[in-house]
Formats: sequence, structure tokens, C-alpha cells
Amino acid sequence: MKPARYGKWLLIWTAVIFLAGCRDKLPEGFAGSGTLEATEVTVGSLISGTILHLTKEEGDPVKAGELIADIDVEKLVLQKAQLQASLSEIEAGRIAAQAAIDQAGDTLENAQIRHKRIKQLYAKGSATEQQFDDISTQLSLARSQLTAAKSQTPLLDAKRAQVEASMAVLDRQIKDGVIKSPLDGMVVEKYVEPGEIAIQGGALYKIADLINFWINIYVAETDLDRFNLGQDVFVRVDACPDPFAGKVAWVSPEAEFTPKNVQTRKARAELVYAVKVTLKNKDDLLKIGMPAEVYLTMEP
Repeated sequence: MKPARYGKWLLIWTAVIFLAGCRDKLPEGFAGSGTLEATEVTVGSLISGTILHLTKEEGDPVKAGELIADIDVEKLVLQKAQLQASLSEIEAGRIAAQAAIDQAGDTLENAQIRHKRIKQLYAKGSATEQQFDDISTQLSLARSQLTAAKSQTPLLDAKRAQVEASMAVLDRQIKDGVIKSPLDGMVVEKYVEPGEIAIQGGALYKIADLINFWINIYVAETDLDRFNLGQDVFVRVDACPDPFAGKVAWVSPEAEFTPKNVQTRKARAELVYAVKVTLKNKDDLLKIGMPAEVYLTMEP
């Protein structure tokens, strides 16, 4: 190898070794790095129908419980009206059935009285066998009529329960046509426009809580004693010169392999413990997905 080429390769290897050594020398108080995360909720429609109104655009703030969309429920309201009419018919049938029961009961009571009287007369020979047979037949018929009248009541009650259950479903669907935000946050994505057809389960908005952030870092077992629940830490991002105050919110009780997004294969094969650090997004400077570093001291 020529001296010039040998000197060139020597410089390259020296630089590689130097850079590798720099990577191993982490800043004082450094605890770990990761990406910022926040709660993101995809708000969808629980029913199918035409979108009448969308009250928010991307970037708009929103409060929990605030109206963000209306779905057309006119057909559902008409279906409910039809079921209400069916309930009225069933109630009318229930009244008629009760009247039939009352009438059949009166008929049976009269038949029982007459049967008792004819039976006594027949025993004394004052009534013919034909008279006794006739009143016995009438008594049996009256009993059958009462049984038949009473049998209508459970059928009507079952039909009423079925209609009421269907109405409850419609009431729920009509209520679901009014869509409200499940959390305080900001609209980060809007997927549809008024006039489009919302499908059941289809996404309308993505809303994110951009105040409460967290970052998960992964530490070796030998470093676990550096972390306690509620401990104050500091989070730094490249876009901000000053650190953000954070707190240790959770330390995993179970070891796991380093996540796949860690750069080196060797590091991914190591067992580590997840540590969750929470922080507030002061001055709206933090963004979801930002790389961040966690420190145990103010100054890195």
C-alpha cells in the first residue's frame, strides 16, 4: 500500500473510532430519548346518513361535549313515528283483549251458576238429561272462550315489547346523529365535507389533546434506581432552547426488548424497561412526533 493511501485510510479509521467514542459519552444527566406522543382520537359516525353540518375545521380548538357534526336522521324519525303508531294499535288491541276477557269471564260466571242450578234439578229429576248436557256444553264453551281471550294478552305484550325495543334502538340512533367531541383538544384532521354520506364507523375528524404530552424512554435494569414515580425530570427538543418540565408517570414492571425503531441491532437485542414521562405543552411549542431527550438534571 502506498504511503499516501495508507495515511488516508488511517485518518478515516481514526475519525470513525473518535465518533463512536463520542456517541458512547452521553451528556451528564441524560436519561433517554424518544418521540413525543399525545392522545389522538378518531371521531366517527355511529350511523349512516347524509352529513348536514360540520362545525370545525382543521386547526380549530374544541371542547369535550361540543357539537362537531350533525347527521341527517329524518328517516329514523319517520320510522319512529311508524313504530309509535304500531304501539297505539297494540294498546287498542290490549284494551279490546281485556274487554273480551271481562266479557268471557262474565259469561263463564253465568254458565257456572246455571250449571250448578241445572245439576241440582237434574239430581232431583226436575231437569232432563238433555238440559244438563246443554248447560255442561255451554260451561265448557265459556271456559274455552275465556282461555282464548286471555291468550291474546301475552301475544300483545310480546309485540309491544318488540316494538319498544325497536324504538329504543331508533332513539339511540337519532341521538347518535348529533356528534360531540369526546375530549378537549384541536382538530388535526378533517376527513369529510357537508353533503357527503357518512357510513357507520366512518371517520369524520381526528382530534388531539395538544396540551398533555408524553414520551417513552427505555432504560437498562442497572439504571432503574434513577427513576421514581412523580420524579421531576427535564425534556429537551431541538426546536426549543429551554427544557420542558416533566414528571415520571410510570415505570414498567416488566422487561422487554428495545423497540425496533432503535437504530442498532445490538441495542434492539437488549432487555430494557419502559419509563413514561409526561409534560405540558407550554406556549404550544411541542408537536406530536418530535424527537425529544429526557434529562434528570436541568443542564445537559
